[in-house]
Amino acid sequence: MTARKIFKVIAIFIAIIIGVILLLVAFVWGSVEWNQYSSKKEAIRMQKEVCDTITTVDGKLPIYLGGFSKKELKEIRFYLQQNKLLAKDTVVSAELNSQVELQTVILPFEHFNINDKLIVYVGKRYYVLSGFSYTAGYNYGMFGPVGSCECRGGGYEKINGQDAGSGTLIKKYGLINYQLPPR
Repeated sequence: MTARKIFKVIAIFIAIIIGVILLLVAFVWGSVEWNQYSSKKEAIRMQKEVCDTITTVDGKLPIYLGGFSKKELKEIRFYLQQNKLLAKDTVVSAELNSQVELQTVILPFEHFNINDKLIVYVGKRYYVLSGFSYTAGYNYGMFGPVGSCECRGGGYEKINGQDAGSGTLIKKYGLINYQLPPR
């Protein structure tokens, strides 16, 4: 064998190895893309068929409060408005955590209709929370979704008739002259 034939054989062998490696990379990439496409499609289906049909809020949702003093957070009043009347009310206090800027309080009502409004009175200000919804989603691990698609409490969409944004009740955006509905 001449040197030219040896280089030709080595070049063909290297081309075959590179081709196999490219095929494996393309297969892995295609598999990842297909899994993402399937996950998105499943989440859309789950949203339409399951999450959008849920009519009650179950579970205790967190509410984040910002800009309030410790004294103001000792007494937080919650009112549940069904239709145009107040149905329930309760008083709670926030467990203060001085290491974080936002304080968290858990919604005291476990079951209510997604069309009901929640009125929160804290620091001499009112906040009207409405538009509760559920969103479909996955729990993600290091290499993509872990487990099946599920409906998660999306929280409230509006605060005082405005888009909720981050969902935090900030002191300066509270209503001062708000009239509670009748019982």
